[in-house]
Amino acid sequence: MSQRARAIDDAAFGVIYGTITVMGILAATDPADFDPHTLALTLFVTVLSVALAKTYATLAAKTLETGKRHSPASVRSVWEHSRTTLIAANGPTLAMLGAAFELYEASVAMLLAQACVMALLLFYGWRIGWRISQRVLPATLSALGMGTGGLALTALKYAVH
Repeated sequence: MSQRARAIDDAAFGVIYGTITVMGILAATDPADFDPHTLALTLFVTVLSVALAKTYATLAAKTLETGKRHSPASVRSVWEHSRTTLIAANGPTLAMLGAAFELYEASVAMLLAQACVMALLLFYGWRIGWRISQRVLPATLSALGMGTGGLALTALKYAVH
């Protein structure tokens, strides 16, 4: 496997987790009445908070497990794994900034943001299916399953909010 493919696979946990977080934020946002400036900030800061919380929780758990302090290298290593969550916020945040700078309407930004997160879920679903089977049909079915799962989680968050 190439180094690039390994990096994509290694980012899966963070990207998928961040994508579900972004989908929840978008689902809880009234599509008829939102400020793209505020939503761009909310998306990025929320996903950054999730990445920082994951870093902190991992470091705390490892400290309790080992009873030792962390070196700067171990903190960097944990952050490297957690920061992949931010990848999911990039596209939707940029979509909102486009509307904030009046390049297009806020409703278009919402569609673009939703398309970005769905594309990430579909990509990783396809990637998982491909890694398991090395065949197009199972990979495509896996992508559809991942997309459906993401939509189901979004619907659940929407119902709760």
